[in-house]
Amino acid sequence: MQKKISFPLTFTQTRNFIRNRITQFVLVSLTLALIHAFFNSFFDKQNLAEQIYFSRNLTNYILFVMLTLLISIILKAISIATISNFYISDKLNLNLLLSKALSNTLKIILFYLIIGVFIFFISFMLSIVLISLNLLLPKELIFILIFLVLLIPILILIIFCNFFFASLVEPSQNNILDSLSLSIQLSKTQWRPAILMVLICLAFVMVFAQLAIAFDNDNFILDTLFSFCSIFFDIFVTSFFYRLYMLANSTSNSAAPPNNDDKNKEDHKLIL
Repeated sequence: MQKKISFPLTFTQTRNFIRNRITQFVLVSLTLALIHAFFNSFFDKQNLAEQIYFSRNLTNYILFVMLTLLISIILKAISIATISNFYISDKLNLNLLLSKALSNTLKIILFYLIIGVFIFFISFMLSIVLISLNLLLPKELIFILIFLVLLIPILILIIFCNFFFASLVEPSQNNILDSLSLSIQLSKTQWRPAILMVLICLAFVMVFAQLAIAFDNDNFILDTLFSFCSIFFDIFVTSFFYRLYMLANSTSNSAAPPNNDDKNKEDHKLIL
């Protein structure tokens, strides 16, 4: 496994991969955005919030959250299957897409369950420590400590999750334990280019969230537009991590460093 992979190389290859199939990715992103916007149009979030407030019944809210999470998982699984399809062929294969999306959906659900259990135990242990520190330190210092303690683990978790999603792009059907093991290994060795993409992703999310709040008026067209931008960017991020996954696992590198001409030829060959 290669130890050092540059961010510019991975980003350039990802950009070229998306650009060479821009029409297909735009159509897929638009279709998924319409599905997401159509789902959101069935729920009046303000009315739902009022019902929960007056009835004190969280059942509807829990069902809404679970259904929203399931829809997001299915859309994520389809986008991953689409990337996998376009690495094999430039034409959509519906049978391949659907079978890959179904397999990805089950793996993502199981992955979230594993991550959920892990986060629960970590949060439980951390809460015990914070309760003890709360007796000794002022609240302002506690908040600063929480921020510093959680910042790095959250970034590592985001990198790990993206490598796991990237592993699902692989056309060969790996079992989830192999994907988890490889994602942990890649998170350790390829965190430098990965964290740059994560920071770009977080910046996009913050800007996008501000725009979504500013135009939050339950408009179907705006909802579709925001969903399209979010899905298309998510496809780019997953493609970036899969490209990093491919380069890290490439067996073409030798022990001796290649000269510039050989390196340029190799880099060009890897840009699809």
